[in-house]
Amino acid sequence: MDLFVVGLQEMVKLDVMGSLVCKKDEARMLAWEQIFKHGLQKRIKGTTYKCMMRKVMFGCFIMLFVKEKHTGAIKNMHTSKIKTGVHGMAANKGSTSIRFNYDDTSLFFLNCHLSSG
Repeated sequence: MDLFVVGLQEMVKLDVMGSLVCKKDEARMLAWEQIFKHGLQKRIKGTTYKCMMRKVMFGCFIMLFVKEKHTGAIKNMHTSKIKTGVHGMAANKGSTSIRFNYDDTSLFFLNCHLSSG
């Protein structure tokens, strides 16, 4: 595989303090990125992957990993997040997404955590 998209949810403690602390937690994103990068490189020996894109919103996180030799094929990268919790203001529900072109193919991936019912 030349690329992998990873989506995580509920990766924070769901309390008031957790929602305040994790808003822009770069260290947390880097830790998850390293876990997946290490796992990919362990399973697919002899291949190096690079995290080209990532987007976090509270406990919803999405990442794009690409083989180092194919990073030049990734163009027009965009990320987005949409909050849908508590009148569209809270980040406890919603989505993170990434969009990019891989050579001549346009791809879009969405990781969402929506209300039940």
